Amino acid sequence: MSRLAFQYATVHGDKSAQAFRVKKAFIRHGLSMMIMAPVTTHLKDTKYDYLIREEENLFLTMKKQFPNLSLLVIDDAHLLSAKQVDQLLQVAITLHIAVLCYGLRTDFRTSGFEGARRLLELSQVLLKIPTFCECGREALFSVRKENGKTTFQGSQIMDSDMVTYQALCPNCYYRKLLQFKKLRESGRI
Repeated sequence: MSRLAFQYATVHGDKSAQAFRVKKAFIRHGLSMMIMAPVTTHLKDTKYDYLIREEENLFLTMKKQFPNLSLLVIDDAHLLSAKQVDQLLQVAITLHIAVLCYGLRTDFRTSGFEGARRLLELSQVLLKIPTFCECGREALFSVRKENGKTTFQGSQIMDSDMVTYQALCPNCYYRKLLQFKKLRESGRI
């Protein structure tokens, strides 16, 4: 039975690397598979087998172009629409193609991404990939840094060479959030 699975982590959770390790193993065993990712502005390389357009119907794409796959891997699956996640479940159920999605659960403000929310609702298999905070505890959240300074404002997805992200445990995340609020209240931000 093919299933829809979602493996999620914070930033730096090695999600993409795991996706490509799965591809290497499948190819080594002669099984058909491919890796897809949503087209985004931050996507600078073309290491993926296929890039998913924003409004693309994934069920129809798989049915018409790739009906004989054993496995479909989606990287950055949190960037999919809820409708596309519904279509992935349909791929698993009716086309009998196993679907393995990798992505973030929440953004830097701890709000869910549309695709991640729907994956958490529909996936038959959920797996949290552990990542760790600078303090050594398990990371649960990600924070955004612009020009090296932690921020909790701005759009959910930002494309800039000046933006980085850091995985943090809840204690460190909320400590940085309180520091940010104090700086903003004092007018220093």
